[in-house]
Amino acid sequence: MRKKIIGASWKMHKNTIEEVEQFVKTVKGAPVFNKVESFLMPSFVFIPLLEEHLKQSPIGWGSQTMAFVDYGAYTGEVSVLALKEFNTGYIEIGHAERRAHFNETDDIVNKKVRLALGNGMIPVVCVGETKTEKDAGIGDESITVQVEAAFAGLSQKEVSKMIFAYEPVWAIGQKEGASASYVETQHQLIRRIVKAHHGESVANQVRIIYGGSVKKESAPALMQQANIDGLFIGRFGLDPHNFIDIALIVADGMED
Repeated sequence: MRKKIIGASWKMHKNTIEEVEQFVKTVKGAPVFNKVESFLMPSFVFIPLLEEHLKQSPIGWGSQTMAFVDYGAYTGEVSVLALKEFNTGYIEIGHAERRAHFNETDDIVNKKVRLALGNGMIPVVCVGETKTEKDAGIGDESITVQVEAAFAGLSQKEVSKMIFAYEPVWAIGQKEGASASYVETQHQLIRRIVKAHHGESVANQVRIIYGGSVKKESAPALMQQANIDGLFIGRFGLDPHNFIDIALIVADGMED
């Protein structure tokens, strides 16, 4: 049985020590995090703060990105080696905003996945179709290209450790996300792609989570789906009480 997981990326919304400490103070004692795997992704500069406050907690922490090489003359970049110093457990890779604004190509995504796995971190690889692709009937093809590129050249053991975050670009930052049935269909697609390249056993181990305007109201239906292994929250996870509430829904899904 795949372990359920909940994660939250703060993007660039929490920018003071006070905000970060208040959030962590609220969530770290919540009993639900003893029952479900979880992680928080702050801005780079707050990762040491999360390590300090969460190291005795079951809640993990991660980074929203990293450099595609481990060292060198790459001004402004942050190396996986630096993140490793702070026991960073998860790396978000290939988010639609980074693909669009920072030219994060499929090749770069693959390089980052390799670096993350090689340094004992879990890559959380974001994949998803745009509205244009969906409307043109080529959304599945786009997802297939992204998924195959992400695990290109990896062993079955490495692929089994990956997390895919299905995030349809047209649902990010919207009032409503994709329907639970639509998400389940796309998660089935991703699992089939993994199976085609790495076999049924690996496909059954890979966790696929959903992100895209996830909120408390939509979480129960999502977590009732067989191929949705967790939730990846953006703005609705900025409030610590919301994060706890959605974590409770994910944990309930483990007991169904």
